[in-house]
Amino acid sequence: MEPNRRPQATLNDLLDRILDKGILLNTDLIISVSGIPLIGINLKLALAGMETMLEYGIMKDWDEAQRAVAAREIEIKEPQLCEDEYIVFSVLGTHWYSKGIYESWRVGMIYITNKRVIMFRRMPAEVLFETSYEEIKAMALKEMPHYTGVTRKELNILLKEDEVAKLHTKDTVALKEAIENIIGTKGICLEDNSIFPDKKELLGDFLQPEEEITHEGKMWYLMPLVTNQSTNYQWKPGHLYLTNKRLCWWYDFEKRMVCDIPPDKLVHVTVQGGGFGSVLVGEKSLMVLYREERENKAVCFSGEETSLREWEKIIRELTIEQSVGKNIETCPKCGRKASRESLIEKGCSRCGWVSYRIK
Repeated sequence: MEPNRRPQATLNDLLDRILDKGILLNTDLIISVSGIPLIGINLKLALAGMETMLEYGIMKDWDEAQRAVAAREIEIKEPQLCEDEYIVFSVLGTHWYSKGIYESWRVGMIYITNKRVIMFRRMPAEVLFETSYEEIKAMALKEMPHYTGVTRKELNILLKEDEVAKLHTKDTVALKEAIENIIGTKGICLEDNSIFPDKKELLGDFLQPEEEITHEGKMWYLMPLVTNQSTNYQWKPGHLYLTNKRLCWWYDFEKRMVCDIPPDKLVHVTVQGGGFGSVLVGEKSLMVLYREERENKAVCFSGEETSLREWEKIIRELTIEQSVGKNIETCPKCGRKASRESLIEKGCSRCGWVSYRIK
């Protein structure tokens, strides 16, 4: 490869030359400070495209190892079965995964054997879900909304640990019948009218004693992030909950409670046009004003406009109830409840008590 000078050469030309021809570097470097050599580096470098590397016999061992792994994965077409186990029914489907840092439907083949239910993915080979028939407490088909805008049937399998496994296929009814047939041959009886824990109950670890969720929904939250002694704001996905004790927001990614406001601290709520922060520009936002010690603070949420309007109505009604409750007093003579203004200005209509201010 002869060196040449091309003033019109671009970065793409340089990358093409590196990938096609490659670079070999064998050099000794000495790092000196004030003329005193401190660090010595012996650098050997080969940089080129994979085709060029393999053509000149470089990285052949790595290439052969990768090809062997890929070949073994292709050979694994079905899950490994136990002794005396055989496949009765199989269908392509999806399984809802929600145990890691993300949640999604994972695609694979669902196998109904004489001993268990298995969901297997070929590339890369992995068992996505499996359970024995003895671990199944109940099953139910549920109509659930899909992102395509239509509803579809999902098979919910309730396990003995009160964990719910969700499966979906093109014919979910046939999948349920196949599992029921095997369970019937084993003499196992499933529970009737079982309660399947929903998402709200699964995320309810934060609930306090005698606390109940009255309203909840997916909502973005403008979270303050302190970096280098400065505060930046980023939108984070999560769930907004209203309970009988507080208004709170749950951060799905870190599985923790971030925003927690008692109802008696709520001051005002409004929906404003235009987003705040670095994303969700153009979306409407729900601004909630609350009191903390001696100053007012605000939190910002965002989501679908219909959901925002619903939350605005609910929180506004709650603030009105709290403000009315703060103005209620009892008559010091008979104990009758009435507004503070009415007792001070008119006295008690039941016992005739009159405030000393009127006198």
